[in-house]
Amino acid sequence: MIRRATADDADALSDLAHRAKAHWGYPVTWMREWDAQLTIIPGYLEMHDVWVSEEDGVIVGMCALEDRKDRWNLEHVWVDPACHGRGVGRALVLHALDEARRRHDGVVELLSDPFATGFYERLGARRTGEVPAPMPGAKHRTLPRYEFVI
Repeated sequence: MIRRATADDADALSDLAHRAKAHWGYPVTWMREWDAQLTIIPGYLEMHDVWVSEEDGVIVGMCALEDRKDRWNLEHVWVDPACHGRGVGRALVLHALDEARRRHDGVVELLSDPFATGFYERLGARRTGEVPAPMPGAKHRTLPRYEFVI
């Protein structure tokens, strides 16, 4: 089931984001650096369109769509690692793309975690470049940039 996130979901969504990112085995020092980015606050949920996927009343995935007027940004696509490969992320992203398409034409942009590139490519995203994302011990690290044209 997909539904809109509410302010009451903020703690559960923050926990989900942290667990999902940690699943890829990133160093603890990197995880600490990303703490603020992975913390979902109630104000963010009120400002942007955020959807959650639930199974038996438990949040197992989320994604956010930020309307930038001339484009969209897809953010915070997180799926509980125990649910990887079950279509949760796909359903959430397709839901967000449908919602963006319903509201106005444009491009939905996103920066992908390097471990998620195949996921976005299977959904039809087109790689448009990369942005620097250096981390301690990985000064040349980059994040792939993708877009969906809707």
